[in-house]
Amino acid sequence: MSIRSLLSKVSPLKRRPTLERAEEAYEQDRKADAALLFGALAETGSAQAQLRLGQMYERGEGVLQSFVQAVRWFRSAAEQGCVPAMARLGEIYLTGMAAPETATPAALLQLDESGTQESLLKRLYPQGLAVSQDLEQAAHWNSRAAHADDAASQARLGYQYASGLGLTRDFAQAEYWFAAAAKQDNPAGQLGLGMLCAGSYGERRDHESALQWLEPCAEAGDSTAQLCLAMLLLFGDVPHDEGRAAALLEDAAKAGQPAAMFHLGELYRRGLGVAQSASEAETWLRRAATRGYVKAWLSLVQLFRSGPDPDLNTAAVMCRQAADLGDGEAQYLLGQFYLAGEGVPRDATEAARWLAKAADQNVTAAYDRLGALYAEGLGLPQDFQAAADWFHRAAALGSINALYHLGTLQLGGLGVPLDPRAARRWYRQAATQGNAAASLQLGILHASGQHVRQNYELAAQWYALAGTQGAPAGHYNLAFLHFRGLGVRQDSARAVQLLEQAADGGSVDAVWALYHQYCEGEYVPADPQEAMDWLVRAAEMGSSAAACLLAQQLERPDPEAPAAERVVELLENCAGQGHVDAQAALALMFFEGKHIEHDQAQALHWFTRAAHGGNAFAQAWLGDILVQGKGVPADRDAAAGWYERAAAQGHAGAIAALTAQRAAAASGADQPTSVFQLWLQAANQGNAGAQHMVGDLYLRGVGTEPSVAEARRWLAAAALQGHVLAMVLLGGLLLQHSSAASDHAEAVNLFRRAAAQGNTDAQYNLGVCLRRGLGVAQDDVEAEELYSAAAQQGHRSAQLALGGLKAERARTNEDWGEVARLYRLAADAGHPGAMASLAELYEGGRGVENDPTAALTLYRQALNAGLSDAVQAVRRLEALT
Repeated sequence: MSIRSLLSKVSPLKRRPTLERAEEAYEQDRKADAALLFGALAETGSAQAQLRLGQMYERGEGVLQSFVQAVRWFRSAAEQGCVPAMARLGEIYLTGMAAPETATPAALLQLDESGTQESLLKRLYPQGLAVSQDLEQAAHWNSRAAHADDAASQARLGYQYASGLGLTRDFAQAEYWFAAAAKQDNPAGQLGLGMLCAGSYGERRDHESALQWLEPCAEAGDSTAQLCLAMLLLFGDVPHDEGRAAALLEDAAKAGQPAAMFHLGELYRRGLGVAQSASEAETWLRRAATRGYVKAWLSLVQLFRSGPDPDLNTAAVMCRQAADLGDGEAQYLLGQFYLAGEGVPRDATEAARWLAKAADQNVTAAYDRLGALYAEGLGLPQDFQAAADWFHRAAALGSINALYHLGTLQLGGLGVPLDPRAARRWYRQAATQGNAAASLQLGILHASGQHVRQNYELAAQWYALAGTQGAPAGHYNLAFLHFRGLGVRQDSARAVQLLEQAADGGSVDAVWALYHQYCEGEYVPADPQEAMDWLVRAAEMGSSAAACLLAQQLERPDPEAPAAERVVELLENCAGQGHVDAQAALALMFFEGKHIEHDQAQALHWFTRAAHGGNAFAQAWLGDILVQGKGVPADRDAAAGWYERAAAQGHAGAIAALTAQRAAAASGADQPTSVFQLWLQAANQGNAGAQHMVGDLYLRGVGTEPSVAEARRWLAAAALQGHVLAMVLLGGLLLQHSSAASDHAEAVNLFRRAAAQGNTDAQYNLGVCLRRGLGVAQDDVEAEELYSAAAQQGHRSAQLALGGLKAERARTNEDWGEVARLYRLAADAGHPGAMASLAELYEGGRGVENDPTAALTLYRQALNAGLSDAVQAVRRLEALT
């Protein structure tokens, strides 16, 4: 139904409608009458009436609000050359218009429903309620209005040219139209020209001009201009002014600009232009984040990860917020959190899931990390081919790390053909682009001669490059080439300088090397004070081994050593960082009350932490105190649990304790077998004491079938590690179970090594070999020396043997007296043979008074001690009494 029909039916006009009467009705707030009058005039073709009627439809004044009808009348007016109508059409089509707020959701749904039956709403609004965005139409009408000198349209047309919206991007045209609007003092034109010069739309950059155009807009309170001007003052090619930028950002943030809130929060977080304030930073960053500025979540993550009291749990929660919102950087970071167990449980599978999401958004670093996870089989099935695919994708996007990883796969033939030459090419590509790890690897290959001719000169060049690229290991390796004069001139001073550079770069290995050089004087003069200074430096850098060594040195006074308080402080720092050996050492100090006040609770605390962290000594210690009930209720079951964990790591004391526990419990026939398995597990881990025990068990057939061959193998392994008892037992095995001269010679060698370390069994056994010429030339003089050394330490067999050797050449009563003394020492120690030998002396009155009664007593003792040969002597003497 037309407006003219409506007028004829509802309110016949007594006078002809005019624009003056329509405007008068509008001013008198008779909007419905005004709409009727404007409508009548619009139907007759009045462009001004069409414009005014369109405005009334847009606002819902005197008519049902309808953006679609508003556009219809604006178009009618614009087609007749009405510039304001053209301008409004350009503005509407640029953004589109959603349904009016006066339309209820139910009404909108009814309009959207399909069907042939028309509803009242459909009859009232046949074209719907919303106006869709149409960039080509926007460009058409903005261009017509702009050419008619409408400033706002000129600014919008400049924006369309700058952004390429509905038009081909053209910065020259954009500048022209922005400038045209700006000349008319149009704020949007000034702002657009400022943003164009600032580079906000792309290539064009003239920051000085940008400042000139943005300043008046910012002064007028335009929050977008304030934000852009602040960005120029912070990051542009103009003199930076963080203080002014902070003030502008605060104004823009208070006006509701989320980007301004974010950057203001960043300034507070970093202390730029404002006093650093974590609370202010958090406030503004949270405001930005809740308004949809996703990067603010990531800044909150950094805020909570840093500072004296980081809150990693909250940081992880913030990161999850951004990741759930689809931010690729946050997804990558969350994957890293799960890998490291930072603020979330360590979970490689979950890490891989988030890294895959980040990779889907083309976060190149995620390609690298996914490749590494596939290569390591961490959180994903191990798949070198998949790893190579991810590394290739990352390399194609410029990832230098991926080039390095591809070299490593190629060098090992993992997922790709084995090709050392291709591997070196990958490494060289990465190295020449600044990858220190690749430079270091090339140095190692040339120094070792692996897959390439050994060339120390090239190795030195690559090590030097790695060092300059930030790899302390490059300086470290180059230092040892200088120490040894390999590929470079021998120069110990230069080597020390390189080690110091590596140490300054954070290399604990370099600090240890300097300690050893000054301690041992291999390439530089020994200097105990320098050595101690470097050892302390290593501990300060978090080396638990250095802190523990300093703690051990407290037991022997050293004038160069730091005070005990300082050593305890270093040990506590390492313990607090989770180093289990430092925790165990600190616990022992608290328990023993050495160099620190005795504190049973602290000892238990640190031993428990170390034990849960896998320290075998601490686990065995907890087992001991749980058995003894020292400071805790006695609990043998819990003790056994800790012993088992320590035993699984080869702790001999824990295994011995378990063995004793199980023997006492008499747990059944399988008890020796389970004990054997414990020792075997520890032996397989390289524990020399366990290897000795396994060899002994194989020799005796305890818990396993006897096997001389297996006994020999395990005893040899322990002996190679310097285990003295294994040397003695293996020597005995070789003498008893082999007739080969080479084995007898090896037995003598083993006895000699053990004897040199003061082992009395070895001294005695070697003496026996020398007396009998077993595996060595007979030598009674050396044999006597060895017997004497063992005898002086109470070895009863050595005392008997020494007595026997001296008896062979005894001539005087004094000589026999020395023989009797040695026999008596061995007899008093319970040796049956010594008892019988001393009885013989009493029978013959040699070195002692003739005393058949004493002789009979000694023979009886020998018989009771297991010497069956003494039975004839006992009967003989008993028959005489």
